[in-house]
Amino acid sequence: MSVTDSTEVLPRPLENVREAAPVQEPQTDWAPLPPSSGKSKRNRLRLIAIAAAIVLALGTFAVLRWASGSNAAGDIQLFKVTRRSFPIVLQETGELKAAHVTDVRCELEGRPTIIWLVPEGTHAKKGDLLVELASDEIDDKIRDADIKVATTKAAYEAAEKEFQILKDQNQSDISKAKLALWLAEQALEKYEKGDGEQLKQADELALKKAENILDRAQKKLKDSIELHKKGFITRLDLENDEFEVIQAKMELAKAELALEVTTKYTIPMAVEEKKSAVEEARKELARTERASQASEAKAAADVAAKKSEYDLNVDKLKKLHDQKQKARILAPADGLVVYYREEWDDQPRINVGAQTVERARLIELPDTSRMKVVLRVHEAKVEMISKGLPATVEIEGFTGQRFTGHVSNIAVLANARHWSNRNLKEYETEILLDGTFTQLKPGATARAEILVTELKDVLAVPVQAIFAKGGKYFVFLDEGEKVRPVEVKVGLASTEYVEIKEGLSEGATIRLAVTDEMKLLLPQEKGPDAQGEEPRDRREAAASRPAVAAPASRPAARPAGGAPASRPRS
Repeated sequence: MSVTDSTEVLPRPLENVREAAPVQEPQTDWAPLPPSSGKSKRNRLRLIAIAAAIVLALGTFAVLRWASGSNAAGDIQLFKVTRRSFPIVLQETGELKAAHVTDVRCELEGRPTIIWLVPEGTHAKKGDLLVELASDEIDDKIRDADIKVATTKAAYEAAEKEFQILKDQNQSDISKAKLALWLAEQALEKYEKGDGEQLKQADELALKKAENILDRAQKKLKDSIELHKKGFITRLDLENDEFEVIQAKMELAKAELALEVTTKYTIPMAVEEKKSAVEEARKELARTERASQASEAKAAADVAAKKSEYDLNVDKLKKLHDQKQKARILAPADGLVVYYREEWDDQPRINVGAQTVERARLIELPDTSRMKVVLRVHEAKVEMISKGLPATVEIEGFTGQRFTGHVSNIAVLANARHWSNRNLKEYETEILLDGTFTQLKPGATARAEILVTELKDVLAVPVQAIFAKGGKYFVFLDEGEKVRPVEVKVGLASTEYVEIKEGLSEGATIRLAVTDEMKLLLPQEKGPDAQGEEPRDRREAAASRPAVAAPASRPAARPAGGAPASRPRS
């Protein structure tokens, strides 16, 4: 269980230090024996004998318990604080890749089909055939281009006739646009002066009619009330008259709403719609006139354009012949043939019979003489590392061999491309291996250990001696007859030792294991809440010693407080 209430960034090994909580004091219920009473001397002697036996048994139990307690006290682990040196190492797993990779891409347009492919893993030389693409589609395009070149000459002869036809067509389009504008203007005027007013008057008439009906219904109801009191009409007739008043009121409200909708929405919306139609007709006329001017200017220059079109078709035909040559893709450099794969997919995307697209990556030619290891370092650890830090690498399949290298690149930005956790932010980090190689191949799993720093002659204690409480760290100082908690300030940590910056002096004796009673000596958090809830430290689990640490060559944590463990990143 990691410490969650600390405001500082915890050293990695200290994440297993649990918060200390007080242990309840043992309770013992006891009561004095009732006084003995005897009626005879014989009874008193019997009671004395029984009491002597009880005293003897209790004495034997006390001796055995004392002996057991002495053995337990002898098992208490002590540690003498000393100065020592130990490395801080960051360990990550990554993938082996070539330091330099040449991409081989498709240069053909469209969606050509792969008809031949060099086997993956082949060591290709510059100029070797890598991929052959189907060129049937290019042959079809070449034939089409030949036809276009021939038709361009025929198009020149028809240019003059097309120009006259275009002028007549433009004049007709302009006349139509003018007529559409005039009709839109007339429709607007007709609605504003006629249709809209008629609609409004109809709604006003309906309103007057509803008011009149309501007035008559109310008068009738008034008379019905008097008649009902005198017994001339039934209660049902009176209720019918009351309902007619209610219905008349609803009809009046409906007529008022209809008039409001007409005057506030229907008429203004219709007017705006017709105004918009006028404006659009006016714009359409302007567009038609401009289009006519442009098309006629274009037609006037069409004779010269036909020659240009012929030249363009000639150039296109030349490009198609060049594309036909690119159907055979040759190696631009020496390298190992590796089919291109997407990062999230282990299967290659190319094979014989598959289609590809222009600029698509087909093959990678890694230069396997120089290799690198690509790691993904969590954002909480990245500040520990910087360019140039030394590293050792173990590669899967090369048991017993350790390769040396250094951090050569750290990504500027983190990425969150992990499919199962978008909140996981990692920095891609590269380690360039020293030397040149012939036996290494990209894609192998590699485990890297980056030497962050080497602590020299610092005060340090085992990680299991540290206890966390309320965001602070403590050790239990053994002073002979007395054991007390001492607050310490921690620094860097490996999986075995923690650097002590403040709070302890060299030669002090601390405890590696403490009792529940000793944990009660840790300071308690202040202030229960207003509802009388117990303080947080009473509600959390008791502190316990962390698990036994791994060797110091394992990865270590960044320093407490979040400061970089080594020189700044370059």
